[in-house]
Amino acid sequence: MINMHVESRTMLKWALVLVLIGVAVFMGHLIHSRMRAQEVRAGGPIPYTVILRETLYYPNGTSTVAGEYTQAVRSDGSFVWRYAEIGGHALRERGIQFASGVEVTIDEIGNTKSTQMIRTNLARMQRDPSSKCVNSFAGEPFMSPPEVFSGEETVAGYRTVKLAQGVATGWYAVDCGCAMVKSRHDWGGGSVTEKNLVALIPGEPDAALFDVPATAKEVPPSERILGSAKKRIRPGPDAEERLRRLAEQLRVYDEYYYKHRPKQ
Repeated sequence: MINMHVESRTMLKWALVLVLIGVAVFMGHLIHSRMRAQEVRAGGPIPYTVILRETLYYPNGTSTVAGEYTQAVRSDGSFVWRYAEIGGHALRERGIQFASGVEVTIDEIGNTKSTQMIRTNLARMQRDPSSKCVNSFAGEPFMSPPEVFSGEETVAGYRTVKLAQGVATGWYAVDCGCAMVKSRHDWGGGSVTEKNLVALIPGEPDAALFDVPATAKEVPPSERILGSAKKRIRPGPDAEERLRRLAEQLRVYDEYYYKHRPKQ
């Protein structure tokens, strides 16, 4: 039973690592793949900061508080996400998408960053409350494939819409810029990841969230992510093979990075 518990924890941790890798490139890659010239509709960014605490639930009924996730939106359309993991060799990453089109992802522990230029349409950058948060202000589904509206619920005192897509379900505060106040990923077999609200702060976010450290070393995504993974991966006979497979998966992100570096 102990071995099964350890294995389930390890599998869930690696699932989380893959999710974090996806988060690091998600918004920019999604916007790039769907971008085309289009007139911006009425509506605009609604500034806020939201902080959620992430908990991992295991098949044997135990749970672990894994870290905190922060997302903030400025009135100029710039946004930032930050994930701060709890525990040994903790991960602290922050991704900033500036309204100018510059995207920076920062490993706060390793003091490295990856910078690329992405053509942006600000109308696509935030959910439109009038669409029950399913669409962006550009009038198209915020996610692809589109999420399914599953009703309204009150979460932590906020009126929310419940949206589902695959194993993921999110609850969005429709009166607060569609800020996500809860999420749940059901991986199957009793393994679940949940984020629950710590604080939702309306208005312009703390400017420090958008600061890019002048001392951070510029590196491609693979170097940034592998540097963190080498500290966090569990020692064992297959550790090198797991790192090799991870490096192979990251090649596509490096190719995108080198094609979209800002002009010096």
